[in-house]
Amino acid sequence: MIMTKTSLSVIARKAKVSIATVSRVLRTPNLTAPQTQLLVYQAMKALNVDISKNLKDYQLIHQSNKILIIDNQLISKSLINFGIEQVLHETGFQWFYWQFSYHAKNDIYHLIQYIKQNCFIGIIIINQAPYFSQLYNYKKSLPPIIFVNHFKNNFSCVHFDHLTIGFQTTQHLIDQGHNKIAIFVNSDKNANSSLFLQGYQQALQRINMPIDTDYIIQGCLTYEHGREAVRSLLQSNKPPSAIIFEDHSSLSCFDCDSYHAQNYISSYRSLFGALHQAKESQSQLLHPLAITYISYSNDLQYNELDRLSRVNKPLYQMGCKSAQLLCQILKQDMTSLSQCHIIDTEMFFVK
Repeated sequence: MIMTKTSLSVIARKAKVSIATVSRVLRTPNLTAPQTQLLVYQAMKALNVDISKNLKDYQLIHQSNKILIIDNQLISKSLINFGIEQVLHETGFQWFYWQFSYHAKNDIYHLIQYIKQNCFIGIIIINQAPYFSQLYNYKKSLPPIIFVNHFKNNFSCVHFDHLTIGFQTTQHLIDQGHNKIAIFVNSDKNANSSLFLQGYQQALQRINMPIDTDYIIQGCLTYEHGREAVRSLLQSNKPPSAIIFEDHSSLSCFDCDSYHAQNYISSYRSLFGALHQAKESQSQLLHPLAITYISYSNDLQYNELDRLSRVNKPLYQMGCKSAQLLCQILKQDMTSLSQCHIIDTEMFFVK
């Protein structure tokens, strides 16, 4: 329900501005100064007013060609970014990056203010973030939003089927005769990691193989952790014959447990640590440890990774697809469209 004149006057008094100014901030924010908007939003926050019910429905501003990219990746400037930028460049759009610092529920006001003040006509959000649950309330008043590398119901998404990736990778190792398979995942609190783990568990359950929680390693992000985790597994009384490594592309800058200097250097730090330890322990094993990992390119790495089985997630293709989808929505003058696009993976298994 739209705010009454009485409500506008209460906000105006609190913000020490006119009723007309409050109305302009809510209806045509691009015509008001950022400082004025801040005063009104702060007043609404203090009065506990739900701004989502009082914003004008979004209307496409044809004069603008600005796209906002909100990048929540822990390791920024990935192949996803290059894919997005390539398509936006070819189609003549400008793009602007912003990492939205979110701490409390009402911080969403700052995001809404920034989007409206700068007249963005489309938004691309890479990886998940805690403010997603708030965005749905503002969907009608915001330009089209594309979620990348994360599924969000009632929004357009471009993502991978992590459950199927986990299932097929585990199934391949089972077909190769492995019945003791360990898995390294980022965190079961991460949506993509949780689905990846579910796929692993489903593959084991289909052949009535018990799920051993000792084989599930979470939060292994550094070289030292990867090495130590494999050492512990191989020295146990039930060493695995194979391990699966999830990739780090789904990690978010909001995952406070992920912060470590090494994480910004390479996506494969923990994997190299595991490889190092597997080599050191090779003499103690009856058979070499089979390692399968998730990669981002089918190009050769020219190192030990080229000899491992891998599942390639084409991040560049994902970036291109998300930008193409946004361009299609904008060309058709559509402000709201819910579509789900799954990017296929490529599997390179070494026998």
